[in-house]
Amino acid sequence: MPSWKVHLIFDLILVSVILITLYNWGMIVNPLLIVFLVIFNILATIFPDIDTPKSKLRNYFSWILGLLVTGYLIINFSIGSILSAIATFIFVYLVLRFFPTRHRGITHNLWFSLLFSLGLNSILWLMFRFSSFEFGIYYLIIFWGYLSHLTLDNLV
Repeated sequence: MPSWKVHLIFDLILVSVILITLYNWGMIVNPLLIVFLVIFNILATIFPDIDTPKSKLRNYFSWILGLLVTGYLIINFSIGSILSAIATFIFVYLVLRFFPTRHRGITHNLWFSLLFSLGLNSILWLMFRFSSFEFGIYYLIIFWGYLSHLTLDNLV
């Protein structure tokens, strides 16, 4: 099984060629959009291994999602007690961090990769409001990141 570094290097080489080509063709002109495309592509590349129990990404994801869920509940449901907020965070963190998963399970599935890429691309669309043609191109760039991970795992 390739390490996260191999997944990252393989993906960055190919996505760099794709983005440089699209930039030269005038299909991507916003430098900030290019930065976000690279970030989301990298996230899609390393995300499938979140199902590994000792994954650092899983740990970070658990912290971030725990904070986001707790913040959302505080803002929208007026959780007034600090103790309630801390308990909520701890619960969400522990569920996400230690939920039993099988490596190369659902996150190594083509259907999940399609949905995950759609979710990331939708966030990007909310930020930049690009056309549906661009939506398709950017979706493929993010999907490529996920697909590159699945491809390498199947080759090795």
